[in-house]
Amino acid sequence: MQYKDLLQFEPIESVIQLKDANDKDRAFQLLDTYVISERMAEQLNDMIINQLQFDRSIDNKGLLIVGNYGTGKSHLMSVISTIAEREGASAHISNPSVAEKSKDIEGKFKVIRLEIGSVGTSLRDILVSNIEDGLAEMDVNFTFPSFDQITNNKDALEEMMGLFNEKYPKHGLLIVVDELLDYLRGRKEQEITLDLGFLRELGEICSKTRLRFIAGIQEMLFDNPSFNFVAEPLRRVKERFEQVRIVREDIAHVVSERLLKKNEEQKALIREHLSKFTTLYGRLNEDMEAYVNLFPIHPAYLSAFEKVNGIEKRVALKTISIEMNGILEKELPEEEPGLISYDSYWKFIEEDPSYKSNPDVKEVMDKAKILKDRVQNALEKRTYKPMSLRIINALSLYRLSTSDIYDKVGLTAEELRDELLLTPPGGMDLLKDLDDASDFLKTNVDAAVREIQKTVSYQYLSANESNGQYYLDLKKDIDIDSLIQQKAEKIEDDKLDRFYYDILKQAITLDDNTYVSGYKIWRHNLPWDARRITRQGYLFFGAPNERSTAQPERDFYIYMLRPFLKTPFKDEQKPDELFFELNQKDEHFTQLLRLYAAANDLKAESASATRNLYTRKIESYFKEINKWLNDNFVHSFEITYKGKKGSVLEFGMFLPANVTIQEIINIISEGILTDWFAQKYEDYPSFRKIQGSYLSKNNLETYVRDALYYFNGKETKQGEAILDGLVLLDPAGKVSIKQSGYAAWVVDLLEQKGHGQVVNHNELIETVFIRGVEDLQYTKQFHLEPELLVVLFGAMIYTGTVEVTVEGKTYNASNLQEYIQLPLPKLAQFSHIKKPTGLPIAELNAVADLFDERIPNYEDEMLKRTITTIAGKANNAILDALNTIQIVKKGFPTWDGPLLKPAEIQENVTLLEEYKDFCEGLKRYDTPAKMRNLKYDLEIIEKQKKAINKLASFAKLEHQIKEIQQRVSYLQIAQPNVGSQSEWSSRVDDALDELQDALKEHQDTTKELNTLDILKKEYVQLYIEAHDQSRLNASENMVKNALLNDSQTMALKELSAHISILPKEELFSWERTLTQLKTCYHVTKEKLEHSPVCSECKFRPTEIATNEKATLKKMQDELPEMLTNWTETLLTNFNDPSVKENISLLKPEQQQLVETLIANREFSLPLDIRLIQAINDLLKGIHKVELSISDIEEMMANGHPLAVDELRKRFEELIAKTVGNTPTNQVRIMLKK
Repeated sequence: MQYKDLLQFEPIESVIQLKDANDKDRAFQLLDTYVISERMAEQLNDMIINQLQFDRSIDNKGLLIVGNYGTGKSHLMSVISTIAEREGASAHISNPSVAEKSKDIEGKFKVIRLEIGSVGTSLRDILVSNIEDGLAEMDVNFTFPSFDQITNNKDALEEMMGLFNEKYPKHGLLIVVDELLDYLRGRKEQEITLDLGFLRELGEICSKTRLRFIAGIQEMLFDNPSFNFVAEPLRRVKERFEQVRIVREDIAHVVSERLLKKNEEQKALIREHLSKFTTLYGRLNEDMEAYVNLFPIHPAYLSAFEKVNGIEKRVALKTISIEMNGILEKELPEEEPGLISYDSYWKFIEEDPSYKSNPDVKEVMDKAKILKDRVQNALEKRTYKPMSLRIINALSLYRLSTSDIYDKVGLTAEELRDELLLTPPGGMDLLKDLDDASDFLKTNVDAAVREIQKTVSYQYLSANESNGQYYLDLKKDIDIDSLIQQKAEKIEDDKLDRFYYDILKQAITLDDNTYVSGYKIWRHNLPWDARRITRQGYLFFGAPNERSTAQPERDFYIYMLRPFLKTPFKDEQKPDELFFELNQKDEHFTQLLRLYAAANDLKAESASATRNLYTRKIESYFKEINKWLNDNFVHSFEITYKGKKGSVLEFGMFLPANVTIQEIINIISEGILTDWFAQKYEDYPSFRKIQGSYLSKNNLETYVRDALYYFNGKETKQGEAILDGLVLLDPAGKVSIKQSGYAAWVVDLLEQKGHGQVVNHNELIETVFIRGVEDLQYTKQFHLEPELLVVLFGAMIYTGTVEVTVEGKTYNASNLQEYIQLPLPKLAQFSHIKKPTGLPIAELNAVADLFDERIPNYEDEMLKRTITTIAGKANNAILDALNTIQIVKKGFPTWDGPLLKPAEIQENVTLLEEYKDFCEGLKRYDTPAKMRNLKYDLEIIEKQKKAINKLASFAKLEHQIKEIQQRVSYLQIAQPNVGSQSEWSSRVDDALDELQDALKEHQDTTKELNTLDILKKEYVQLYIEAHDQSRLNASENMVKNALLNDSQTMALKELSAHISILPKEELFSWERTLTQLKTCYHVTKEKLEHSPVCSECKFRPTEIATNEKATLKKMQDELPEMLTNWTETLLTNFNDPSVKENISLLKPEQQQLVETLIANREFSLPLDIRLIQAINDLLKGIHKVELSISDIEEMMANGHPLAVDELRKRFEELIAKTVGNTPTNQVRIMLKK
């Protein structure tokens, strides 16, 4: 099978010019051939057409069409301008939604098209000159004033549009410009500033007139580093233009739907072919449809193509056309995928010398040539040569896709294997019996790269050990490795300790600002995971007797001891001291550290030109050492705590994967010191809702401020986390102090005071001084920071429990907003607190909470608004309750009956009716004055939450049932297809029962729904397997058609038509059976996701009668056998004496043909009509007589017993009756089937 048999190739080799659309026939041809992807359809409908139309009032802007050379940019602009210019254009658009939307602008514009060349004329002069010429052709005479005679261009443009509208009152004017970016690149700073100014004015005029402007550019204009020198003018242009980008998905759609279009049969053949290789290449199975649609272009081809830098005219579609022309007539290889990937594009770059004008491209080309020349001529293992050359091409192209051609980034062995679809040097046969064929192929890729490296003495091709990527290392031509090695041999232990600490410092991300000058000691915040906060302490490089004692006491000390030149010290076994010592070093680590130290020394001594080379080595060694420390920390470090020594495992801890050194030290330290923290801070809050970080001194104010804003209705996750830790939220997330022990402590202090007495600041807060200077403050109970006490007070004010006095002013629920806005230091320095007086704040807040309302403050206007809102919500709640009561009374019907039992229905109906009565009573309290006499206490109000929760639960349940029903329906329709008694069908019944039970218990149904999804996947797989067995696929259908048109079939048809003694019914039966074999290759997993039955053939697995594939094979075998049998029949008849005698009477040429048949005992195909005529003449006297089974049964007395003589007599009578008067030597009796 050749490539051309698998697609309808339509090459794109010509370059479209924007002005081609000036010709009507050519314009419509461009419309007919434009392929629109889904993404481009959205861009056309939502952006382009919307910006061009002038029937609706919007802020119209100019448009920039962004697309590299050869991506269809000029084609797209031709399409847009043709739609705008020509009546009837929408009929030529293939996408229905775009065709419909395009009617908004169809034929409503006069169009001026122009392309800008390499000229020095200003943008204004180019455009106004072309506009004047274009308008003149439309009989609109207008001349723009000279550049130096006007203050702005917008007035002239508006005047121009005024004249245009007089001539064409129903039309707009569309100006379309191509190649704008190339023009702007050649302009000087002052020139481009003026150009951009005119461009901005064009964009602005689009919103005020019917003038529209579109320009084509090769890359994004805004945020383009090439134009940083005019950033401000460019920013102003950006405000008046929209950019529409042609992306890889758009190009891929054009490739698959135009260049490489395929019908369903061709797709099925490709899918069958590629399916043989799904175990070898990652993503081939998952992205099969993308591979099929783009076949034989690898999807990665376009991705790599798009990323290449420095290659201006890449013309993607034309390049693919050239690639395809080279393989169309070739056979598709059976043992290889046969796809073209991006490595093949490198030859286009190599063959174009103009690319060498770019220094980056030239350097990559030069190094690639060296690598390829050495591989061609000196590769030791020649079997790796084809793979090696492809790898070099791919890495060369990838090198041009990075922003810096010297970056240490490239492609992994897996990426090379999968993106190039590489095959092993020994052929695919090597992989047939391997369970891990994909890994084996990856190993081959690694081996090929190593062979290349050995061949070029490890120059120009390197591996990034941290991520396994191979890359072209363009500067790898100085042997600094030997210099570093020599220096490393002289490094002493003291220097090793210094650079070990240097590694740790970087790994732990410590800065140069130590806490005490001259000592390697840093403040360190250690996460305390149990409470989601950090504790403050110190991290020291060295032993206790090497550190300063000047720092104030904190919660812990972590010591990183010297690993080489050890310092003796006395361990006082304090509960806040922890020691880490690297005492299990292997030679590999020590050598790496020596090399790291040596490289640093050499870098300091080297010239600036070579310093960067040492930097890269230092970075490489650092990564390796860091990785070694990560990988070996568990076994290599000895930890000492309170006299106990041991490894990480011996301390009973396990480290998670992919953690940094800093995280390892923190995890171990926290694990060991957590009991000490729990002892020191026994009742400290646990901020369990802080995820991904910890509460610390650095972020405390932010969290506290968010917590205070929470009382004002500005709810954030940070604020919620603080309130949750202080137990100031109820289960519904509403502010409440009922369960807070911290609030209870303050309430108890207030209760201990007499009427009108206060609790002072110093009764709540304790201050610690160091050398007469304030160091720390915390609450006398719980050791809370004063900032957290401020939050506690905020909640107590909010709930009407306390009043707080700050700087002489008292804050309560009525002025909580002012309290929240005070600076945090002021709030922390409150003077005293006391019990509140006034409105029933607690009850009012409780009612507000019921209806998800917050009362920001208690001023009259705010209270009125809130109470009115509550009344409205109470009325809605009544309606909601009434509707839900009706639903509950039905018991929530499902596929297996109602979910609720009669008793449950009655219980819930009663509950909801009581809630309805409560809401009706609440509506009477519709003013602040009435609310002061609220009859409901906190207990009654709290009881209503159960009904509210039930309403929410029932609403969720109703929604759940509706969503689940679709999945259930799919499986119930599928069950008869598999068989209601099948094991799968039984599991469906069980799963539906479990789902029903979960719904009844109001449980989470995720597990049950996952089971349904698994069953659906199993069904899809079962269906596809059964479908494949009972239907011929595309290649088998080709075999079927080939059999029907086979030369043997044609021979049998000729024989049956002319020679009466042959059993023609046998051929008719064979043909009928073959013709009735069913073909379908349309079913896919994606289609079965939406329907449990194939939409094409409606196949149902329970209807399987025969194995179509086996029948096809049987038909294949029967064809030559039938021809042989017929031939033998004829040859047997030729032996009859009378027939033999007749042979001599035939014409000489007929005699020769018959004698050749007798000699060869087989026909030569195709049949010679003269031979058929000769056989017919020979057998003219032969009469074929057929006996049916019923004739035989009747002769046998229909099963009644007969004597031998009677049977003989009846048989002879049957023969006599059948033969009649015909001579017996001319009769041939056959059984009629």
